[in-house]
Amino acid sequence: MELPDGTRLVGRGGTIGAWALYVVLSPLTLIYNVASLVGGYGLDWHLPTRTAWRTEGGPGAGRAPLRFYGITDKYKVRTARLDPRVAYAQAVLHYWSS
Repeated sequence: MELPDGTRLVGRGGTIGAWALYVVLSPLTLIYNVASLVGGYGLDWHLPTRTAWRTEGGPGAGRAPLRFYGITDKYKVRTARLDPRVAYAQAVLHYWSS
């Protein structure tokens, strides 16, 4: 997203920590899904969706102005770095594009 002051924030689906946890827990998730199929419940396999919108071309570390936590479906906004109205609009777009 591009802010009025020219700053561009970029968010990619899945943070490094979320993907690392996914890789570590994938054998357990596979066992769970096989057991679910045998039990007749179906598959419950999801890729990491945790997203952190950071300054494009920035260092990638530090506090992101907007974060989405995929497990709880909650957003966290740092109002000192991002207007809450812009964050709300981005959250609506993110929700409908998922």
